[in-house]
Amino acid sequence: MFNDVMLARRSALSLSRNLMVITLVIAIGTQYAVITEEDRDANLQIVAEFDPFG
Repeated sequence: MFNDVMLARRSALSLSRNLMVITLVIAIGTQYAVITEEDRDANLQIVAEFDPFG
């Protein structure tokens, strides 16, 4: 979990490039988390999406 959205975005971008998977930054209350596209759920509030192929 991250308290700073910019730190979460940088981590998601780095993870996306290293693993070559789509990553998402999601908001959970006042914090942020990074998950992969395959863990996406319709109830999540997505803040940013990073696609290494795009």
